[in-house]
Amino acid sequence: MKKLKLFLLIIFLFSYNSFSQSTLSLGLKVGFNSSKMTNEFKNVSDIANQSKTGYLFGVFVRVNLPVIYLQPELYYTKKGGSFQSATLYANQVYTQQTVLNTIDIPLLFGIKLINLKVINLRLMAGPVASFIISKNINKQLDGVELSTSLSSEKLKEAIWGIQAGAGIDVLNFSVDVRYEWGLNNISEYSEMNTKTRLLNVSLGLKIF
Repeated sequence: MKKLKLFLLIIFLFSYNSFSQSTLSLGLKVGFNSSKMTNEFKNVSDIANQSKTGYLFGVFVRVNLPVIYLQPELYYTKKGGSFQSATLYANQVYTQQTVLNTIDIPLLFGIKLINLKVINLRLMAGPVASFIISKNINKQLDGVELSTSLSSEKLKEAIWGIQAGAGIDVLNFSVDVRYEWGLNNISEYSEMNTKTRLLNVSLGLKIF
């Protein structure tokens, strides 16, 4: 949680400094996502990773400059992924499904390709920090669920990534489409490399 508080403080100070010279917009947003966790194991080649669908909701702030803008956000996200292997555990079919609940904080820098009173077309990119607040991991061997004591998973508390995408504003509504690349290995096991990938589509409403 110390990392989360520090990240929020940096965003606040940056936004406050920019606000003295620009126009600020505040809005609400909701959306859905398709996420995947890419899992790699040493000496295992038949890992099949699959996507899961999830959702998000939260708030955004946009600091408007003449051509560019800064947009920090704060939202709750449900995401995850699953994978299957027939050789990971003594030739038994192993399946693992993971659902993560996170607090996501992107800090996006954008450019306005079309900047009119009624409609805007934008591109954006920037870093994102995701802090895991809870997780649900289901593991099975040959279709039989493992006991709770065996189904725990050691994951790091934060996911560091990059988002990039495009958006369009019509009056007070905005639609964003973004792809997110997780940069760090979130598994605590030395023989396992797990990174996140996510595509999200969101609808925003500017309050002012």
